[in-house]
Amino acid sequence: MKIIDAHHHTWNRTVFPYSWMDDPHPVGDISDFKKNYLIEDLLEDAKDLELIKSVHIQCGGGKDSPVEESKWLQSLADGENSKGFPHGIVAYSDFLDPNAEKEIEMHCEYKNTRGIRYLLNFDPENKINCFAHKEVLTDSTFKSNYALLEKYNLSFDMHLWWTQYVHANNLIKSYPNILSIINHAGTPRKRDSEYLSNWRNGLKLLAENSNTVIKISGLGMFDQQWTTESIRPLVMDCIEIFGVDRSFFSTNFPVDKLFSSYKKVWDAYFE
Repeated sequence: MKIIDAHHHTWNRTVFPYSWMDDPHPVGDISDFKKNYLIEDLLEDAKDLELIKSVHIQCGGGKDSPVEESKWLQSLADGENSKGFPHGIVAYSDFLDPNAEKEIEMHCEYKNTRGIRYLLNFDPENKINCFAHKEVLTDSTFKSNYALLEKYNLSFDMHLWWTQYVHANNLIKSYPNILSIINHAGTPRKRDSEYLSNWRNGLKLLAENSNTVIKISGLGMFDQQWTTESIRPLVMDCIEIFGVDRSFFSTNFPVDKLFSSYKKVWDAYFE
């Protein structure tokens, strides 16, 4: 079966510092993936599968500007031995910056650019669960920059907790011509019945918007001893809520490489 991996990362710490790797992370100990992970490593992990294309999601590259990460990724895709990987680039831009449009324009100079991701996760009760320093979904500057995505024909990757779904829904409804992509099945970081009920109800709210789709991935981050059976209910909930045409699979490698092999992830999806 031909596979497109819609969410993976690549990093080279001799090129960029990726300073976030030195900070506490919600998934716990990430020391094992602090080494370089290059396109050839992805292709090696996928050697037993028919991986034909991939989408790279921003991961904090760029020393002085996130545009440097897009430039680097495009150079990889254009390289002789890359087979075109990554075929899509989802870049980062600081949407709290009133001058973000210039950065968006610069990202779009690279032909594989498809969208923007801004890590939205905010939990006022637990700092380690925060990638954002405040609830940016209600920020006027953020919303103005989000609106620019329609002008540049870019999508937006939403990485957030269920407690933020209402704010996300308000934003998504306001811009029906912008494709919003929910990352990592909506990041269900707890697996108790109350949490999952709230997560499920929140996804139903988001799914009411036809311009919203969901990436099923990253389920190992908060279920690190996962099995096909343990993630099956979450996968099926996503597909039931969003439908087959608005649900797609990806690996979140090399983050989820901490918890399984590349083939194990896809074998679980195939089941």
